[in-house]
Amino acid sequence: MPSAPRPAVAAALVVLIATAACGGSDSTGPVPTKNVAVHFDSLYVAAKALSVADTSYDFRATALSDLELPAAFGASPATVAVTTASGAESWKGFVFQEVMTSNGVPADSGRLLLAYRDSDAHTLVVTVQLANGTFVGTSLMANDTVVVHASAASGSITQTATGASCPTPPTGLTNPVITTASQATCLLATFSAALSASFPATDGVDPALTQLSFPLTTFAGQRFQDPSGGLSSRVGILWSQAALR
Repeated sequence: MPSAPRPAVAAALVVLIATAACGGSDSTGPVPTKNVAVHFDSLYVAAKALSVADTSYDFRATALSDLELPAAFGASPATVAVTTASGAESWKGFVFQEVMTSNGVPADSGRLLLAYRDSDAHTLVVTVQLANGTFVGTSLMANDTVVVHASAASGSITQTATGASCPTPPTGLTNPVITTASQATCLLATFSAALSASFPATDGVDPALTQLSFPLTTFAGQRFQDPSGGLSSRVGILWSQAALR
């Protein structure tokens, strides 16, 4: 699951629901994961195109890849009861785990949590936790291009169960992360996660987002076990950087 490393950050929380500004809820009911994957794929393509001339879209393009991945391999977004500095909001999110291997044997792993505030993921949060419980980093993206790194973050991401093999991704997805992830051994999985994070006040960012937290929540996702070889994925890159500290 390749991607360019991002400074002092890891993953991204994800949410597929109406924005808090609209005060909406998911009134249309569950959306098939195929439709979610196709939606994020189209958003990724647009962000990637914009990033050619404006590198401030790089973070968004990578985060949208991370959102597309669990949907493409059969997970439905969880509803996340997020508390902001201004009150309660309803977000959506995924978690997935990547297991790195050495000579074919599992060596270490990282879990990536993404939560998004609105259906087009203009606002989202990303965090990565290593197998030893260490948070690599937590970041907020707002208005597509403004990235704010957490001044403090705590919480947990725990895999609670694994299930059947992941279904084949829908045809027509253009994001190269899907082809790369298809080389891994993929099992559907469930996770339990909680997060509390503080972000410095930043121009162009809703002041409500200076504080974000949600209680222990069940997330759907996957357990990807990489084939033997180099750590080419985003989680793998972040894991190797942390291991060298």
